[in-house]
Amino acid sequence: MTTKDRLHCILVFIYGACIAALSLLPSDDAITFNIWDKAQHFAAYAVFMIMAFPIGKSRNAHLRTALGIICFSIFIEYAQQFSPGRDTSIGDAIANSLGVICGYLFSRWLAKIYRSRDKKAATSN
Repeated sequence: MTTKDRLHCILVFIYGACIAALSLLPSDDAITFNIWDKAQHFAAYAVFMIMAFPIGKSRNAHLRTALGIICFSIFIEYAQQFSPGRDTSIGDAIANSLGVICGYLFSRWLAKIYRSRDKKAATSN
């Protein structure tokens, strides 16, 4: 693993830790945005998946990463019941999971574009 790969993994870990910290803050201390709650969950986890996607080097690794992030999001939703003023929400878990799925599909689409661009560049040289 290169230094660049290690730094990328650290960045993804920090992002996940920030999601966990913000999600588990007591509701009185929570940071609020004037955006629909489910959209926030969707976007946060779509970005998480997009950031994590390059860590895997195969389709199976990408799928395991997506499943891992979905499991992480479900665990965080479950853990919220132990944070003052917070509740577990199936709707939030669904929004998180849909964000991961869309982030995965978007990342696969981008990877396909880059692979085809690289193939064209290789054959034209």
